[in-house]
Amino acid sequence: MLACGMPVPPVDGGVILEDAGPADAGFADAGLDCSAGVTPSADVVLTERGAVRGEASAAGRAFRGIPYVRPPVGALRWRPPADDLTCFPGVFEASAFGPTCPQLPMEQGTPIDAGAPIEGAEDCLTVNVFTPASATPDAGLPVLVFIHGGGNTVGSASEPVGNVPGAVLYDGTRLAQRGNVVVVTLQYRLGVLGYLSLPALDAEGDGGTSGNYGLQDQQAALRWVQRNVAAFGGDPTRVLLFGESAGAVNTCTHLSMPGSRGLFQRALVQSGSCTSALTRQVRQQEGATWLPGTGCAGSADVPACLRALTPEQLIRAYFVPVVVGARRPTVSWGPMVDGVVLPQVPAEAMRAGAHTKVPLVIGSNTDETALSTPLITSEAEYRAALSALVGPAAVNAVIQRYPVATYGTPRRALVQVTSDAFFTCQARIGARSAALGQPGVPVHRYLFARATVPARGAFHGIELAYLFQKVSEVVPTPAPEDVAVEASTLALWTRFAATGDPSDPTTSWPRYGSTEPLLRIDVPLSTVAGWRSAECDFWDQLGGISIPPPP
Repeated sequence: MLACGMPVPPVDGGVILEDAGPADAGFADAGLDCSAGVTPSADVVLTERGAVRGEASAAGRAFRGIPYVRPPVGALRWRPPADDLTCFPGVFEASAFGPTCPQLPMEQGTPIDAGAPIEGAEDCLTVNVFTPASATPDAGLPVLVFIHGGGNTVGSASEPVGNVPGAVLYDGTRLAQRGNVVVVTLQYRLGVLGYLSLPALDAEGDGGTSGNYGLQDQQAALRWVQRNVAAFGGDPTRVLLFGESAGAVNTCTHLSMPGSRGLFQRALVQSGSCTSALTRQVRQQEGATWLPGTGCAGSADVPACLRALTPEQLIRAYFVPVVVGARRPTVSWGPMVDGVVLPQVPAEAMRAGAHTKVPLVIGSNTDETALSTPLITSEAEYRAALSALVGPAAVNAVIQRYPVATYGTPRRALVQVTSDAFFTCQARIGARSAALGQPGVPVHRYLFARATVPARGAFHGIELAYLFQKVSEVVPTPAPEDVAVEASTLALWTRFAATGDPSDPTTSWPRYGSTEPLLRIDVPLSTVAGWRSAECDFWDQLGGISIPPPP
């Protein structure tokens, strides 16, 4: 049986269409039919590399673990993704998720164990496709392409959820069936394997730069969708690109990446910043800080030395934590402004109109940092936490804006500080930038306020269970309000994918404009103008940011 993502040598019966060319080469039509003799059916779809067999039932169709490029191993480690132009030897079995990309597991709200086993495998670049049970190749359904979160360091498309054994949060079967859409989830290179930038690697990258491999993987997956999704019943001219947390950062980043233009027609940013891309100088300094832990810093051939190491050795060379609502650590992994793959910080490109202008939704949750904020109980601890966050000189100003008395406890005050600074006000920056840079092309903003456990609040990522129709996996007996919000979220997201307008037949979701309205997602749905404007004005002033509201 073919292992997910493995290249097919001729001796195993694979037909070589042509030698793999440059990383940006398109699929080569050599006059060969990789699906010759195979008849499509409910559980068999014909792709460019041949037939894939998934699972089909009245609940929907699922095709998992389909490789979309050559495995990024050996000489292809730290190089842009390369198309695989070989035919599958027979029907590819797409019944199981592919392996996660290599990572040290970390979970929001749980202490990090730096000594935990490393999970995953480098041969991890796969996509998963979910469709309604009735979908046929000519269905022309809207397509939702999802990028998972995890700080560009952890996470996967097969992330577990809730109290049901084997339940997968991003399994799109219910979302596809209930929303009458095609859902695509994808894996992309993470951490040091996805974002390392070093002078020694620059000559091997696009335009003489290294890094941004994870972003380029996502581009390659989007190109795969354009070439193949019609066979699953999807419409390649109605693709919604969306993501949460780091996936939202990446979604916004694709708006300002020239190579992503034309690969999607709407975008939705869930709890992620459009200002997170760092300069090449900063990313290469991070790489220089990470490198000595590998033992390769003094090597005559640094790339060869690094490629001889295992993923575990690379990950353990320097511990890189994933943080939610805290200052960036000394070494982090993520997008880099390199002037080639990513010319500008996304928010700056958006404000200048130098981006892909598509209908955009951007939003955040009311209590983003409720799971990750440490348990502090005194005002002295509150002051110390603020000092670590903003520096000693700004502490008094933050306390004046966020006094403990207003929020009841020091911890609740800190949750509000970090939720505003890292999420609420970042969403406003993104919405303002886009609205100014794409007049006439709609921008909408939301605030997700529903929580399955009210005492925990609407924390970072809580909306995903509602969107992927998994509330019943999170709480055994959902409240009627949770069921209602699950249905509302489904309707809003899928309507946006279908039409570019997120309003549903009973809900008017106003465009972002001078009063800065947003849709508050709870029971009932409601519209709020100028959400936490004074607080966001404070953070803009503290950060030296000046972006006016749209006229």
